[in-house]
Amino acid sequence: MLILSTAMLLSSLAVPSKVVKVVVFPDRAQVIRQIDVSCGARTKVDFDGITPAADGNSFRATTSTGTVDGLRAESHTRTEAFAADAQKLEDQLTAIDAQLAELRDNELREENAARLGRELAGVATTLIGRELAEAANSKAWAQALQSSVDARLASATEQSKLSIKRRQLGRERDEILVKKSGLVQAGQRHQWQAEVLVSCESGKTAKVQLSYFVGGARWAPAYEARAAENDSSVELSTFATVVQTTGEDWAGAKLVLSTALPRQNATPPQLSELSVFADAREPPRKVLVSREGYKMHAEVSGKEDKNLSGLLRVANEGLSVQIEVPDAVDVVGTGTPARLFIGKSRLQSQLRLRAAARLMPYVFRVAELTNDAPFPLLPGSIDVFRHGDLLARYDLDRVATGGRFTLTFGLEERVRVKRVVLAELERDKGVTGSLSRKRRFSYRLEVASYLPNPETVELVEQIPVSELDDVKVAIEPKTTAGYELRATDGIVTWKQRLKSGERQKIELHFTVDAPASYDASGT
Repeated sequence: MLILSTAMLLSSLAVPSKVVKVVVFPDRAQVIRQIDVSCGARTKVDFDGITPAADGNSFRATTSTGTVDGLRAESHTRTEAFAADAQKLEDQLTAIDAQLAELRDNELREENAARLGRELAGVATTLIGRELAEAANSKAWAQALQSSVDARLASATEQSKLSIKRRQLGRERDEILVKKSGLVQAGQRHQWQAEVLVSCESGKTAKVQLSYFVGGARWAPAYEARAAENDSSVELSTFATVVQTTGEDWAGAKLVLSTALPRQNATPPQLSELSVFADAREPPRKVLVSREGYKMHAEVSGKEDKNLSGLLRVANEGLSVQIEVPDAVDVVGTGTPARLFIGKSRLQSQLRLRAAARLMPYVFRVAELTNDAPFPLLPGSIDVFRHGDLLARYDLDRVATGGRFTLTFGLEERVRVKRVVLAELERDKGVTGSLSRKRRFSYRLEVASYLPNPETVELVEQIPVSELDDVKVAIEPKTTAGYELRATDGIVTWKQRLKSGERQKIELHFTVDAPASYDASGT
C-alpha cells in the first residue's frame, strides 16, 4: 500500500462521502462509502468523519476508472470538528451570564424600593399618631398610606417578574452546560480520516469507494407464517432485524445481509493425528438401555424456488449466502432496531391434525413444508397466524435450501386425545434356562373429535429401533390395523377419519426379544 506524501502537489477534494452499501454479517458489518470525483493526475480524495468503530486494518479503496495510487487512514480526536459549536455555546453562556448580572442589579434595586416603601409606611404611621391629638386630616393620612402601599405593590410585582426571568435564564444556562459537556466528551472521542490518492484520465468522472469493517453491528432473522383460509398453503414472510451502534447513520444505503460468520469461515479445517491403541479390560455385561433419538439435520430436496415474490437477489458464497434487501434503507447508528422485509414465498402444504400423546396429550395443527427460498432459513423467532389470529411465537431452527421442516399452528382444543399404558415389561413365562426372554409393551390411544366437520387425525406412536443383531423388535398382530411404520426411527402413524362427536380407540402392541443374559433393567 502506498503512503501519501505531504510534499506532493495534489488537487484535494473535500466532498462529503456517502454510505452507498453495507454488508451486514451476524456479528459485524462492512461499510462502503463513495465520492464521485472529476479525474485528473494525482487527485486526493478525503473521507472524513468515519466512525471510531471502524477496524483500522480493514480500510480498502477502489476506483471505477484509473488507479488507486495510495491510501492513508489515521485516527484523531474530533475537537476541531466541534470547535464552532462549542464557541457558539460559549457565546450563549456569556450572554446569559450578562443578563443574570443585570437581573441581580434590578432585584437589588427593587429590594431597596420595597425597603423604602416600608420606611415610608412607618413615617406615615408616626405622623398620623401625632396628628390624632390635633385636628384630624383624614385625606392626608389616606394619601400617605396609599403611597406606601403602591410603592410596595409595584416593588413586589417587579420582583416576581425578575424572579421568573432569573429561573428561566437559569434553566437555559443549565441546558447549554449540558450541551457543552456533551460536545467536550464528543470532541475527546476519536474518529477516522482516510485519504485516497487516485490517478485517472482528465475529463472523466471516477467513483471512488472506501470500504472498512465495523463492530457493533448485527442482524437476525424473523419470520411470519400465515395459513391460507382453506389451510391448503402457508405464506412465509422473512424479515431481518438490523441493529448497529457504530455512531454513523446508514441513510439510503443498499443493504446486503450475509449469513457468513467471518471468523468461522476464514480458515479451512485441519485434520488431527489418528492413533490406534488397545486397553486390557474385563469383559463387560451387556445391558439393554433405551435412548431417545433426535434428528438435527435438514433433508435437502433440491427443488428450485418458484414461489418467491419480489425482486430478491441472492448470491451463493459457498458456506454462506448474501441476501440483497430490495429497497434502500435507513439504519441509525444509535442502536434502534430496524425491521426490514426480505421476501415472501407461498409454500404448498395441507394443514393436518397431529397428536403425539406419548409426549403431550394434545392435538396440534401442523404443516409439513419445504424451504423453496433460494437461501437457508437461519435460526430465529417465527409468528404463526391462522384466520388472521396470532396463534403462537416460537423459535425456528436452521433449515437448508430445499430442506423440509414442520410448523405448528397451535392447539386444536376441540379434538381430545388420551394415552393409556396397558402393559410394560411384561415377560413371557418361558422354560427355565431359556436363552432368550420376550418382553411385551401395550398402549391404547383414545381420541374424540368435537369439530363441526369430519377431519383426519394423525396419531403418532413410537417403537424402539434395535441397534443389536440379537435383539429383535416386532409389532404384534393385535395392534390396530392401518398404521404406517417408518423403520428408520420406529415412528408408527395412524390416520383416522373422525366424524363430529365420534370416539375411536387405537392400540399398539410390540415385543422386544433379547438374550436372557442381557440385563433389561434399563429399558
